[in-house]
Amino acid sequence: MESIYPEYIISVIEATMTMFFCLYITRYQLNKKRSTLLIILISLAIVGTAVSMFISILLDSILSITLDFSTLSLPLWLLIGYFLLRWATGEPSTGILLILLLSIQVLHLCRSTTLLIYGLFFPSLAQGSFCWVDILGFGIPSILFTQLLAIFFSKLYNKIRVLNIKKYIRLWIIPLFFVLLYLLQTNFYAIDDFVLSNVFRITIILCAFMTYSQMIAAVFQASETAKEAEMHIQLAHQLDLQQAQMEDIENHAKEMKRIRHDYRQHVLVLRGMLEKGAIEEALQYLTHYENTLIQVTQPPLCDNLTVDTLCRHYEKLAQQANIHVSMIISLPKKSNIADSDFSIILGNLWENAVTAAINSKYSKRFIKLQIQTQQEQVLIHMENSFDGIIYEKDKQFLSSKPHRNKSEGVGITSIQAIATKYGGWTHFSYTSDTFIASILLYFQDKNSSIQD
Repeated sequence: MESIYPEYIISVIEATMTMFFCLYITRYQLNKKRSTLLIILISLAIVGTAVSMFISILLDSILSITLDFSTLSLPLWLLIGYFLLRWATGEPSTGILLILLLSIQVLHLCRSTTLLIYGLFFPSLAQGSFCWVDILGFGIPSILFTQLLAIFFSKLYNKIRVLNIKKYIRLWIIPLFFVLLYLLQTNFYAIDDFVLSNVFRITIILCAFMTYSQMIAAVFQASETAKEAEMHIQLAHQLDLQQAQMEDIENHAKEMKRIRHDYRQHVLVLRGMLEKGAIEEALQYLTHYENTLIQVTQPPLCDNLTVDTLCRHYEKLAQQANIHVSMIISLPKKSNIADSDFSIILGNLWENAVTAAINSKYSKRFIKLQIQTQQEQVLIHMENSFDGIIYEKDKQFLSSKPHRNKSEGVGITSIQAIATKYGGWTHFSYTSDTFIASILLYFQDKNSSIQD
């Protein structure tokens, strides 16, 4: 009976360190008072451990099989841990399951390490019931290893969070597989050699940890590669825009040169008409000449050269596809928002809008763009016709372009990233035949830290 007390103290230490592991990894996401969480942690460690031990003792007396009965209380601990972390952090289910399963493996590693040391150096401690010395034997590895591994896994988890863990919903299945493998070996396929058995268990856990490290590194590298590819696409898009700007400037210069060359001829014609008293003919000639000038010297949409050039460029493409375009743009020449960011937002909006409008009914193809600037903020609002077919998954729009195979739309993701950069927001909605995109950006200097 005396062995119950050391076992209880050991179990309290293990439960406390396991909860510490979970809370340390999610420490930046905690939205509850630390004092409240500390009270819950202590209470759960003391009361929960007592209940778990009671269940194990009860089952041990009823069932006559060799089994680690703490395994049977594991689902209960997982359930409690899940709802506690969900309440304390608001993290997605995927992340919580991943952390909880990792904490179980850390606990198993600490136990197996102690048992391996016992088997190698203190065989007498490996036999029989718990004793007071076991508090140090199990407690020291639990405290030491749990803290070190909490730091290690915290870095890995934060990498996944940066990548948006919702995209990697099946990651927790891998630690679940290793936990089940460990439990099967412990309870049903035990090795007779005590030392070899614990070496095998530690090997399983270390292999699991190496798998997680390499897996997350690979996922992170793949994401970085995707970002780099996206950056190259955006750079190519900006180069195309710059080339379009240069072509427009060259065409404008050529047109102005032609106008200056023809100016004398028009003056001579008008002078001749006026000298002959043909005022009506002169007015008609002048009206025609003015209309010609308006067509070749199109007034700018706004003072921002990048936005003006980009919108005029896509307006021509849209009109070539018989898409009716209407634009109202009010934008200063310079603002705290980089021209390259305007280019990414509007470039993606225009590309998506033109692609969608082409697929809509021929008689109802349209694109409406409105950009308003007021009180140090800019609102971009675009509406376009589409064929009424939308692909969505988990409230995210999927690309309908043939080469994207219904994957997540890169354009919308880029727009959302830039809106976040400037402390703004995005909203995308649709009706039966119209897709609507709204983006709000802030000019204020207070967002400069976000921009950096």
